[in-house]
Amino acid sequence: MLFVSAIREELGALPGEPLGVGPVVAAIRMATLLERLQPRAVCFIGTAGAYAGGPAVGTVIASRRVGLSPSVAVMGLGYVPRPPRPVESDRSLLDRLELPRADVLTVSAITTDPTLMARLSDGWQVEHMEAYGVGLACHKAEVPFVAVLGIANRVGPDAHTEWLENQASAQDAARAAAGRLS
Repeated sequence: MLFVSAIREELGALPGEPLGVGPVVAAIRMATLLERLQPRAVCFIGTAGAYAGGPAVGTVIASRRVGLSPSVAVMGLGYVPRPPRPVESDRSLLDRLELPRADVLTVSAITTDPTLMARLSDGWQVEHMEAYGVGLACHKAEVPFVAVLGIANRVGPDAHTEWLENQASAQDAARAAAGRLS
């Protein structure tokens, strides 16, 4: 099992590799690690925000599927001719984790606008910045993947303040849950 995260601090004492922040950086670094290390499976560990009606702050979830948001298209300001399909998480990893499952939408920036938040949340419970890039790289390499995310905040105008208050405990909880895969 290869544990990965956006930044080293999210891994804590778990052995693993930081990927960097954002979906593109994470995808490129993940693809490089997959080729070099050839892991049997990958678990991404991090913190995330919940959309209205999503999991409560303090909850740890496992990704059922991860998708990528074309934010400009969601706002009606452009279109995506062939939007990328969501990536399903590995069922055997999900079963081993025994965590609540949620659909995770990857965005390129933390959503603070209530109108955008409402449009993005349609069909998704959780917002995160790297999960899709990691999941897509694993999918292309045919390596089982799951994301384990501690919910640190609600998506919206107060997301950053709430994340600052809860990120340490959310990281600890996500690490502890992911440790079941060791």
